[in-house]
Amino acid sequence: MTVNKIDNGALQYHAPDGVFLGIPTGISTRRFSSADTVAIRNSEGIIISGAGEISSWPIERFIEFEGDMIALGPWLEESKPFEKEDFTPEMIARLLPAIRLLKSAGFPMNGLYSKAVRWLSDGGILIYPPKLVAWMVELNQDSRMWIHPDRKGDSAWSFSLGVLAWQVLTGSDPFAGETDEARRERIRLGILPPLESLAPGVTQNAEILIRKALTGPEETAPTLEDWGSFIKLWLHEGIVSALPETELQERKARARDKADGIEKKLRNRRWFRKSGWKLLVSVAVIAGVLAFISAPIRKALEAPVTAGMPPMEVAETYYRAIDDMDSEIMDDCLAKKIGKDDVRLITTVYVTSKMRQGYEGIGDPPLASDWIKDGKPELSEGIWPWGISDLTLKQLNDGRIEARYRFWTPPEGGTEGGAASWSVSRIDILHFTQGRKSWEISSIQRTTEE
Repeated sequence: MTVNKIDNGALQYHAPDGVFLGIPTGISTRRFSSADTVAIRNSEGIIISGAGEISSWPIERFIEFEGDMIALGPWLEESKPFEKEDFTPEMIARLLPAIRLLKSAGFPMNGLYSKAVRWLSDGGILIYPPKLVAWMVELNQDSRMWIHPDRKGDSAWSFSLGVLAWQVLTGSDPFAGETDEARRERIRLGILPPLESLAPGVTQNAEILIRKALTGPEETAPTLEDWGSFIKLWLHEGIVSALPETELQERKARARDKADGIEKKLRNRRWFRKSGWKLLVSVAVIAGVLAFISAPIRKALEAPVTAGMPPMEVAETYYRAIDDMDSEIMDDCLAKKIGKDDVRLITTVYVTSKMRQGYEGIGDPPLASDWIKDGKPELSEGIWPWGISDLTLKQLNDGRIEARYRFWTPPEGGTEGGAASWSVSRIDILHFTQGRKSWEISSIQRTTEE
């Protein structure tokens, strides 16, 4: 048995029963021992010839070579890996029909992995078996160049094409980070410098399409048809115009400033995740103390906003104030010493959201009622819906009011979690008394269900 290195992406393996193409997995024998090799072998790769014909490429066996597990499949003459010189518009044009065929054949992959693709001499392409690719992506965490960590389906393919287009135009990875975790963080945050500052003269339409593929909502990602039209325009008319030298240097300077700003934002975010909660707790406690001290003084001097309102309107105002994180209006709705846990929570969440705005550039959380109305779109990491949804108020015979609703807050222990934020169903029975200036909620009997 003889092993010959062909290139940095494959081996030629001579065995008694034939010649095989060997694919280095980058996974050591020890780490590979936990892999389901039967499932990987049953997950065939696919060959799309230059003529558009599809055939399978199965894994025959695995061998160890120089500490690396090698997947062996049928030998292919004159195949080659992706190299730096392959990053051209023509390369993307070659990939597009292959991706369309992969989709129509139901090939179970969500985007392209740079080390799982080889060019064939007839202009075709080899895509490694998806189960093998999944293991390579999982364990080779330095090379997820074209795969989004969360997307699936069409938007995942569009992301891969967006990364390739960005690299062709700029020569760099749009989400480059020191570690794979840092890269995933950049992808999820959607932090990108203006493409026009890195590829001066690129058309606005090109920047919009590429940015939508990389950072836009999944439902608005460019389709493969959009990419086909875009690549045709790129090849025949071009998407970059020449600029005078002075303007070119100005744009490069703006790009450097933008990159510095992005790095500062990411450093602040990491610091906030590590130690910001200690500061938030301190600030929230101070805010709570100030609210506790100032509320009775303000209440004694000013007429409450609820003056003249009937109990039902006071109830509506109270729950609307929770949505608005307005602890002062909540206090106007409450009798003395009532609802302090609600006010304390709102104060803490309000201070937290403002601190995150300062440290991470993250805006206020979306209202749960609006988020649900919009169809519960996927939220970026660290963004969570807040407030009250599905509120109904019912007047009971004895003057009490029943409030039924779902309450959304950040997940316990932090602000990560996106749409998985913690929420509960609540039933509040509100009792009212006539105060000196307005009706007030004198007690809240609350039932909570997960």
